[in-house]
Formats: sequence, C-alpha cells, structure tokens
Amino acid sequence: MLGKLFKHEFKNTGRILLPLNLILIGFTLLGMIMLGLNVFSNSYMGFAAVAMLVIYIFGIIALFIVTYVFLMVRFYCSMYSAEGYLTHTLPVSPLATLNTKLAVSAFWVFLSMVLCFGSVYALVATAIRTYTGEFNSADFFTGFEDALGISAGTALAWALLFMVLSSLSGILMIYCSISIGQLFNKYKILAAIVTYVIFYLILQVENMIIMVRSSISSAEEIPLVDNADQSFLADFYGDVIGIPTMIQSVIMIVIFYAITAYISKKRVNLD
Repeated sequence: MLGKLFKHEFKNTGRILLPLNLILIGFTLLGMIMLGLNVFSNSYMGFAAVAMLVIYIFGIIALFIVTYVFLMVRFYCSMYSAEGYLTHTLPVSPLATLNTKLAVSAFWVFLSMVLCFGSVYALVATAIRTYTGEFNSADFFTGFEDALGISAGTALAWALLFMVLSSLSGILMIYCSISIGQLFNKYKILAAIVTYVIFYLILQVENMIIMVRSSISSAEEIPLVDNADQSFLADFYGDVIGIPTMIQSVIMIVIFYAITAYISKKRVNLD
C-alpha cells in the first residue's frame, strides 16, 4: 500500500512539477547553444542578452514559487479539505500518509535546487569557454579550493546536505502552518498564512542572533591582513554560517514534524 501511495503522490505532483523542471532544462540547453554559437557577440544583440538574463532569473524564482505554492495547495486539499475524507479513510496510518507527502514534496524541491545550480554552472561554463576560448573544470575546482580553502568535493557535499535540510524544513514549515490553521473553525487559510508569517519572523530573528553571536565570537580571530589564510576563511564561514544554520534546520525539522504529525493523527478538523 505504501508503494501505491508514493506512486499516486508522484503522479499527482509530477503532472505539474515535472514539466516545470523540464522547461528549465530546455531553457538551459537553449542558452548553452546560443552562448556556444556566440550569437550575443553582435552589439545589437546586447539588449536581447540582458532581456534573456532577466527572464532566466525570474524564471528560476517562478519555478520555486510555483513549486512551493502547488505543494502547499496539494497538501491542504488532500489532507484537510473535502478530499481529506478520502485520504483519512485509506487503510494506512496518518504518519504513513504524511511521510509519503513529505518525501515526495522534498524530492521535488531538492530536484529544483539541484537543477538550478546545475543550470547556472552549465551556462557560466559555456560563456567562459565561448568568450575566453577555454574552460577546464579541473582548473575551476582547483581555483575554488585555492580561493576558499576547501575542496570542491567537500563544498558540494555540504551544499547537498544544506539543500536536503532546506527542502525538509521549508516543506515542513508549510505543512505545520497549514495543520495549525485547519484547527480553526473559520478562516483556516488566513490562520495558516498568519502562522507561517509568525514562524518566518521567528526564524529570521534566530538567524540574526546566530550570525551576530558567531561573528562576535570569531571577530578576534580574523587575520588583519589583506591575504587572509584561506583555511581560516573556510572554517570561519563554516562555523559562522553553515553549521549553526544546519543545526537550526534540524531543530526546526523535528519541531515542525512533531506538530504536524500530532495534528494529523489526533486533531484533524474537516468541518
């Protein structure tokens, strides 16, 4: 039954989200072709290049907005609207249903993140190769390590971990807000939006506190020279930005999941 749940969830989400991600891949390939043919070398094509860049940036933003909004609507409709009656009568536990939706939603958000990073890298690499005549990925990663004092592989591993945690925490904050909002007899959607805004503001304050405290504690260790030790910079950015942010994400994942799981098991309000 769990396999059928995953199949059903992927089918219902994929009909919207799969084409969106394929469009991003298509635009990336088109951009690589146009950059490879050097079609923007003509001065008259400068405006077209700028316009395409703006469209590309707004397209990536729209991809994430549409993804999150669609997943939010999908979760609300299938769990707490009229469709919720069918969902909660399935011969599976509420946690199984929640975990299925969470895993599928996190997959789509993570996929969009990976494709966006890959798209940017592909376009930048193509542009460098076209306008300088050479792009060596090995040299690029070596330069990356020389600049930041951390290997590209390690940075990629941290980036993937960060994206996984971000995907889970972002989705669960939406799920938790919707679950709390549906507890109200009236204005459920408004209550969910207000709850989300409150969570967001709390997280922003926490992020600011983490940044200030970590920056102050590390300020005395910053080398007062023009060419700071790159290994120090890697440790500094990891300790100040990366690790505290990831710890916060894990804590928020646990809290949001616990609240959502409790409500989906004990406090479902379909009135």
